[in-house]
Amino acid sequence: MYTMRITGGSVYLNGQTVEADVLIKGEKIAAIAHGDHGIEAKETIDATGLLVLPGMIDTHCHTRDPGYTHKEDFYTASCAAAVGGVTTIIDMPNVEPPTTNVDLFEIKRADAGSKSIVDFGHWVAATELDQIPRLAAAGATGFKIFQVKGVYPHDPRLAISEDGDMLRAFRAIEETGRTCIVHPFSQSLFDELSDEARKSDEAMNWRAFSRIYTIEQVWYSAVGRLLALQELSRVRLHLAHTHASRSIQMIRQAKMDHLSVTAEIDPKYYSLTMADLERLHGFVCPAGFIHEDEARMKAIYAGLTDGTIDNIGSDHAPHTRDEIAVQEHDAWVACAGSPQLDWIYSLLLNDVALGKIPLKRVVEMLCESPAKIADIWPHKGQIAPGSDADLVLVDMNRKEKITEESLQTKVGWSPYEGRTVQGIVTTTIRRGEVIARERQILAKRGSGKYISGGN
Repeated sequence: MYTMRITGGSVYLNGQTVEADVLIKGEKIAAIAHGDHGIEAKETIDATGLLVLPGMIDTHCHTRDPGYTHKEDFYTASCAAAVGGVTTIIDMPNVEPPTTNVDLFEIKRADAGSKSIVDFGHWVAATELDQIPRLAAAGATGFKIFQVKGVYPHDPRLAISEDGDMLRAFRAIEETGRTCIVHPFSQSLFDELSDEARKSDEAMNWRAFSRIYTIEQVWYSAVGRLLALQELSRVRLHLAHTHASRSIQMIRQAKMDHLSVTAEIDPKYYSLTMADLERLHGFVCPAGFIHEDEARMKAIYAGLTDGTIDNIGSDHAPHTRDEIAVQEHDAWVACAGSPQLDWIYSLLLNDVALGKIPLKRVVEMLCESPAKIADIWPHKGQIAPGSDADLVLVDMNRKEKITEESLQTKVGWSPYEGRTVQGIVTTTIRRGEVIARERQILAKRGSGKYISGGN
């Protein structure tokens, strides 16, 4: 007897949706059935009228745990993930203390394991060269390097700015076979542009920060250098925050040249508008200006549809209201970032409903490509016999307005508040267990599992 049967839905299989039942035994998908054939299961879920999609794998999540748990912790972040249709999160090392060595990694993994209701991995820092092979052997998903540095969350202890230092880190990571995700950024150029704005008496608030932080040249100048270093090292390079049009052009050419390069974008940059920024101020920063640039938006959607941009990462980055409010006076000493997990799948499905992106690309970017980048494919990221039963049920005809009351994130706010989205996650299933239904948490704290990289 099967433990669960999901019946009556349109199941996403190999790039298309088909009428089928998903049969689950324990934590795994056991079979895909077409027709009744007297199938018995301990639990049957009627998915009539719904899409059955793979659970999202979020490769870019800031849980703020340990060290900043007044903003978020692993439990609340995982709850936000669950209601948002995310079944695996991979979080970042800019916590306190930052994850720079094996001892700190082991402590973090154990603590997260006692809290998370979704499965999880962890990108570790690459600032201590001797620790890189040890962290890989201990099961780290991969490595994260920041080129940006300043006030939290851009911890200068995790930044690598010089090309020689970056090359040494890349070569050490390449020997492990793991992915290295980099936040590309020309810090010196950003600093110079910031000084110019300050001398011009421009108000150094959320508007100025959003404008300067997202200037194309700050990003693509860094991407060009990183691509050169990838050629020298052959590291598996994953570029975060890919929203500069010239970065997209260079990455497209790098792929044509068969370089081991993948790219990620987070939706806030292209989905939050200038009107959102003017209405919500720092709660939207650093978004807004990109959306006003027609050529840049065209390049982004071309990258999303043609595969130049491989995956969507939420960049879930919660801060308290008081921390964001500092941006009114000086955004350069304030926190910037926003919670994203609670509605992440629906934000992308809304683009499907509007005809902007095909469903196939959304599943590739939210599920399949992240699993491959994190080396957890094929047991995660797809609906197939033998894979983990990580699934979401979606009503593509249903619309909902995003409200504070719908959120699980600890900070209790969203930059999308008031927005109506179409394509609603009704049920989230992690390894054969319903963990969220109608935005209510059903899973036990600590029921998520750590998923090691390199599997």
